[in-house]
Amino acid sequence: MTAVAILCSLLWTWQTAGLTVPPVGLGFIQSPAQLTVMRGETATLSCHFTVQSQKRGVQWFRMDHGRQLISASPRHVLLEGNQSASLLITEATPKDSGKYYCEVTVLLQDPELSNGTLILVLAPPSKPKLYLQTPTDPETDPFSLVCVTWGFYPSDLSLYWTNQSAASTIDQPSINNCTLTSSTTAAAADQVQSPQCVRLVDTRTSEVYLIGVLPLPDRQHLETGVTYACVVEGHPAMTDPLAATYRWEAPPNLLIGALNVLKMCLLSALTAVFSLEAVKHKRR
Repeated sequence: MTAVAILCSLLWTWQTAGLTVPPVGLGFIQSPAQLTVMRGETATLSCHFTVQSQKRGVQWFRMDHGRQLISASPRHVLLEGNQSASLLITEATPKDSGKYYCEVTVLLQDPELSNGTLILVLAPPSKPKLYLQTPTDPETDPFSLVCVTWGFYPSDLSLYWTNQSAASTIDQPSINNCTLTSSTTAAAADQVQSPQCVRLVDTRTSEVYLIGVLPLPDRQHLETGVTYACVVEGHPAMTDPLAATYRWEAPPNLLIGALNVLKMCLLSALTAVFSLEAVKHKRR
C-alpha cells in the first residue's frame, strides 16, 4: 500500500470515528486589541492567520452575553482574503460596543478562536437644554430651572451649575451637582437620584438622560438679575464643556417706575403748554 493510500485510510478512519486531525496552530493575529470610534463612524477589525488548506471557513462572533454570530448585513461587511479576513461595522452605535472574535475552521481540525478585539463606541452628550418649572403655588413655592442632557455613552458625565450677578450676595439654595461614571452599578445609580439630580433610562432605546434641577431664589430678594449656566463635562467624547444659560431677572424697581411715569406726565404737560402758546400766537 502506498503512502498516499495509508494517509487517506487514516483520515477516513479519524473522520468516521468522529476524530479530528491534531491542530497545527493558525498563528492568529487579530488587530487591534482595542478600538475606540465615535458614533456614526466605521469600526474595522482585521484577522490574519496562516493556513495552507483552502478548505476553511471564517466566522465572526460577539461574546458579551453568549455567543452571537455576526452575519453579513447592510451595517456588517465581511471581507475575506487569502490569509486574512475583515469585519467592518458601519454607522457604529453605542450598542455595538463589545468584544468581537474571529474564528477559523479548517477541514478535519477543531475551530480556532482569535484573541479578540474590544470595541468602544463613544457618543457625546447633547447640548444641555433649560426649562423654567413653574410651581403649583408661586406664592409659597420657588421656581426652578431644569437642565436636561442625553444621548451619551458611556455613562461618564458631570452636570453642575454656575451663576453670574452684579450683586454682592445671592440668596441661593444649596445645589446638588450630578456625576455619573461608567462603573456605576444599578444600586449606585439609585444613589444619584435626588430632588435635584435625576438619572433616567429609556427602556426602548437604552439612552441615558441626566437631569439637574436648580431651585431659584425669590425674585423679591434680588438686587439685580442673575444669569445661571448649566454645564456638562467630563465625558470621553468631549473636548470642551457644553453649557446653556438662563437669565433670572429681578423684579422691576417701583421707585424708578414711578419716576418714569412722572417724567412722562411732565413731558405731556410741557407739550400741552407749548401747543396752547402756539395757538394763542397765531390768533394774534
